[in-house]
Amino acid sequence: MLISGETSTRKAYTALQLDAPTADLVDLVKPDGPFHSLPTALDRPLLFIAGGVPVHRDGRLIGALGVGGGAPEQDHSFAAAALKEFAR
Repeated sequence: MLISGETSTRKAYTALQLDAPTADLVDLVKPDGPFHSLPTALDRPLLFIAGGVPVHRDGRLIGALGVGGGAPEQDHSFAAAALKEFAR
């Protein structure tokens, strides 16, 4: 999908800014979630769909990975696998 380049970037940005996997944030921004207005409250390209993971080295946040193009669960699985390989 052509849009997956944009969604991958936004997933990585979200994981980086919030230092959390986007898969863990999905429920927080649902209408009944505690941060339901966060996606529209900021003028930033946050995207709360699974597929973004923060990258840490020596306990410090150094970046993030974003994967798109599949179902959210698939994207998260690929991002987690890439992160595991990166950590080796």
